[in-house]
Amino acid sequence: MNMEFNADNPFVQAIAVSTTLAIFMIGVAMGIMNLAETGSPSVPFPIILLMFAVIFIAGSVYFEDRGADYLGSLIGGAIASFVATFSATAFFTGIRYAMAEGISTVGWGHLISALAICMVVSMLIIRTLQHKLQSAY
Repeated sequence: MNMEFNADNPFVQAIAVSTTLAIFMIGVAMGIMNLAETGSPSVPFPIILLMFAVIFIAGSVYFEDRGADYLGSLIGGAIASFVATFSATAFFTGIRYAMAEGISTVGWGHLISALAICMVVSMLIIRTLQHKLQSAY
């Protein structure tokens, strides 16, 4: 029997994207749990500042290219940078927490249930965004 991996298959794409987003969501959730528990991220502060700066510059340029005025592009870049930096910091903190003690603390049953719920939620988000973007353009 010849089993081939076909990346053009929409079922494979949907499962891959929703699983990736679900793992990211679980990582962020575990990172927020660890941040609430310990009060400090596992990512060094200079790295957090560097992430913020790079995303702020990219976000400001992106919003300026989309027609935002000077102040609007700076505010948009700051908001995008804050959200992306917080998400990335929480994700990497969550991965470190999961590898250390988080999986045993949460338990495999809860982790698998969270993965399933996050896969469904991420699929709903993806389809909603696809519908909104198709109707907008």
